[in-house]
Amino acid sequence: MRTKVLAIFTISVLLSACGGPKKVQGPPQPDWVPNRPTSQLYYYGIGAARKTLDVSQYQQAARQNALADMASEISVSISSNSVIHAFESNLNFTEDFSSTIRAQTQQDLEGYEQVDSWDDVNNYWVYYRLSKAQYQQLKDKRKNDAITRSLDFFTSGINAREGGDVRLGLVQMVKALEPIKPYFSESLPVDINGTEVYLGNEIFKEISNTLAQITIAPVKGNINIKTGQPISSSMLAFKAFFRGSTPIASLPLGVDYTEKPLRNNKQRTNSAGNASFDIDVVRSKKSFESFTAKVDLNDILTEAGTDQLTRRLLTRFNLPKGTIRINIEKPVIYIISAETNLGEAIKPGYIEQSIIKKAVEMGYLVKNTPTEADYIVRIVAAASSKGQAGQYKVACLGGTLSLETGNGNQLYHKPLDGFEGRHFEMKQAGEMAFKDAKRKVEISYFREMHEAINRL
Repeated sequence: MRTKVLAIFTISVLLSACGGPKKVQGPPQPDWVPNRPTSQLYYYGIGAARKTLDVSQYQQAARQNALADMASEISVSISSNSVIHAFESNLNFTEDFSSTIRAQTQQDLEGYEQVDSWDDVNNYWVYYRLSKAQYQQLKDKRKNDAITRSLDFFTSGINAREGGDVRLGLVQMVKALEPIKPYFSESLPVDINGTEVYLGNEIFKEISNTLAQITIAPVKGNINIKTGQPISSSMLAFKAFFRGSTPIASLPLGVDYTEKPLRNNKQRTNSAGNASFDIDVVRSKKSFESFTAKVDLNDILTEAGTDQLTRRLLTRFNLPKGTIRINIEKPVIYIISAETNLGEAIKPGYIEQSIIKKAVEMGYLVKNTPTEADYIVRIVAAASSKGQAGQYKVACLGGTLSLETGNGNQLYHKPLDGFEGRHFEMKQAGEMAFKDAKRKVEISYFREMHEAINRL
């Protein structure tokens, strides 16, 4: 009997061992995981994260997801007297604003409590709630603090503007937008000098009014210039006025030149409200170009520390600007040519014709009177016999090609050496030598002369 009981016990142990360990069951899934709670008293946030080896990392991820979920529950309504309503035609801006506000709301969340947490084999869940009354109380305090800071900047900006410092006034008014940016969807009624206004809209209105009262005027008006010449700063000068007569000091200006971008394209006005620019050389082939100076709003926004969202609103303003028309005249070339082939004068000369062709292509006028000339081209070229090579007669070309200003300053000098021509007849051989020189003029020599003019 004892042997039989022992055998049964042994078999039971073996069967238990073969079955392996029993699966340990965790706590059952709470109802808040599949069924999101709702309440008139609380905001809720539920977040989950997939488990990893780093426990603190996935738990933190779940908490952040829960806070983001809670922030999305707090709706953003747009008041008809708000900044956003004034710009709501720009749908992309409204969407970007809502996204920014949700992120700011998540960052500002405080006073929430953890109700529960739960995990299964793969995921970790956390459950938060926040009293709506407590949230509203904290939000109202933050909003009132923001309005106070905004009003301080705004008042400072108005005072600076009325005191004559228009640039500082703009900077301070732009700064006034930053504290209330999270509340651009709200009306924000405030009392200013006994009148109720909506703060965000009032700030934008005063920035717009300030810009509208700025005048950027050219000092000397339109300019006549010839291609290849520079324009000095005394010609490209602007004056900034406020309300028609008061010079604006330290106002940042940026310029746009239609021919090309300029390196030195930003200046601040001096104490007299003046700012000057220059152009190293005019190379345009058009009949005119435009040179425009306008208020450099980006400089003001950078000084005010404005973020991208507010910049997008402010860059919708029309900026004060002044424009100078640059009338471009073609420079005049006069050609003096002495070209001979075996002692016989060539009129018009081969090299002379190539100079005329390239000059016209590159925007010059060629005239027959030296008194009108900005530049004089001198050609001395003679083809002479060099002998015979087999059955061919050989001619070589010698001479010089030079360029000088109308008052006689030499800009360019090139020997005309190394050009040869071969033909059965010596005269035709001389013509071949001239044609060889002509190709060189068209390929490189005239370009070199043009570059010498541009270096002036």
